[in-house]
Amino acid sequence: MIVVGYLLTANHRLMTANRSDRAEYLAALAGRETSHATELTALRNRVAGLEDRISELEDELDRERDRRRQAEDIAAAVRRHT
Repeated sequence: MIVVGYLLTANHRLMTANRSDRAEYLAALAGRETSHATELTALRNRVAGLEDRISELEDELDRERDRRRQAEDIAAAVRRHT
């Protein structure tokens, strides 16, 4: 009878510890998921900003190419008339 009582008490302590460990694990997991979500949002915002900057640079490059072509056309026209 004493052995059965000891086993029941030990089992109860083990189950209580397991519940506590699981609760701590789930809390840590929820915190990590929140942290990851925050980091992911920050990365998405950064990527969006970089995409905007790339688009601006592409537009600037296109304008520079247009100016260069225009200058080359003017230079070619001047050479043809001289």
